[in-house]
Amino acid sequence: MPPRLLITGSRTWTDRTVIKNALRDWWDSTGRDPEAILVSGACPKGADRICEELWTHNGLTIEKHPAQWKKPDGSTDKRAGFTRNAAMVDTAPDHLIAFIMDGSNGATHTLTYAKKKGVPVTVHEATSA
Repeated sequence: MPPRLLITGSRTWTDRTVIKNALRDWWDSTGRDPEAILVSGACPKGADRICEELWTHNGLTIEKHPAQWKKPDGSTDKRAGFTRNAAMVDTAPDHLIAFIMDGSNGATHTLTYAKKKGVPVTVHEATSA
């Protein structure tokens, strides 16, 4: 089974260098396994998007888990992000890298749940200027 890296991060994260280095370091730790999979929450901006762009640039596979904000009845599910985050951790990734800006609730939730489930983690934190 190929190694699986779960990423979580703030929508306001912009530091591509930190992400590039973190992804490279993890991928190097796998022996640069060409089958490595990035598990992402598929947020269209911030850390998720940057990670996906860099991963795709290297020709690697992404497993996307977008939050289902709209319920079947058309109403909004305000907990959809938290539900998606837990579901991603429940896929049993080999490692989690979190990119947390200003204590992001969603990324912090994913990090906390991953630790509870025994997933090894690496955390990068920043504050906005």
